[in-house]
Amino acid sequence: MLYTCACEVHGLPQGLNQGVFPASIKLLELLGGAKLKLVDSEMGAVVVKEPQSNPEDEQSPIDSKFKTLLRGGDEVVHISPETRYFEVTDGGMGRRVAYTISGNLNAKKVLLCLPGLLETKASFMLLHSYFLKFEECLVISIDLSGRGESDSMGDREAYKMSLYLADISQLIREVIFREKVGRAPKLTVLGTSMGGVLAMHLTKIFDGKIAGIILNDIALTVNWTSLYSLYKSMKNEAGFKEVRELAKDLSVDERAIRDVQLPGHFDLSFRADIWGMNFHEALEGYSGKVGLVYGGKSQICTKQRVEEAKEFFPKLKLYEVPDSGHPAPFNIGVCGFIQSEMNI
Repeated sequence: MLYTCACEVHGLPQGLNQGVFPASIKLLELLGGAKLKLVDSEMGAVVVKEPQSNPEDEQSPIDSKFKTLLRGGDEVVHISPETRYFEVTDGGMGRRVAYTISGNLNAKKVLLCLPGLLETKASFMLLHSYFLKFEECLVISIDLSGRGESDSMGDREAYKMSLYLADISQLIREVIFREKVGRAPKLTVLGTSMGGVLAMHLTKIFDGKIAGIILNDIALTVNWTSLYSLYKSMKNEAGFKEVRELAKDLSVDERAIRDVQLPGHFDLSFRADIWGMNFHEALEGYSGKVGLVYGGKSQICTKQRVEEAKEFFPKLKLYEVPDSGHPAPFNIGVCGFIQSEMNI
């Protein structure tokens, strides 16, 4: 059922078009049989809509998502952040992988967010909120297996980078590309820390289908000394916490915390030298956009490594968060940089 506006909208924030409510709708109730009242207490917006007369669909249920039409006839279906799942089968055993999705379900521009190894999709909630005000964008963030709301691996299965890469690839094929048949999405992949390495490898798997990648505080080389410093700082921050307590605090499976420290966990291709791990090969031949956000005080993405990445990618766009360590936080400035990289 297509709804048309029957009265003016009050209290819309600047920058939002009339009829598009990206925040969650708090109340749906019928008024006078045909009229629909939508109240959003967070935005203070109230709109009354009434359906076009069509006897054939008088009994149709009211769609819980707010719909409108863009110029040119493309339908906008705006949703607030909500958790969904897709199923992965490993050796006959199924497990669910969780992702959060928000924005315009029919948008051509899609931002896929990949967390660091001991992070969850919750780290991207500010991005979900920030991009809700744009009609032409859809944001998706994922919980890697054993993190957040995703199922843990079976007792006989190990956590490793190739597993995460396979899960993310399935999400792209089944959720992003399959639901947009005939309307190829302009996909940008944002990766935090080692999530950035996953983003680099995705450019090889989806050759020519990823419009851009944005790396959060990881360049093309990570020094061995930097990895050691990061591991040491993590141990200091954890203090004397038991693995079980740390896992609960991070919403991460205990085994995942142990596995990320094993040599076999990083099983993707890279070139090792005396200085560290080099990921240049993953981006060789990639012609899409590349952006890099880095902390001014980062031990992982040092200024030396930023300059080397700039030499490898002359068109590399940079954004420094001056007082930040590893990784860079998603503040308003960083959100604006991502918006610019996506041409929104």
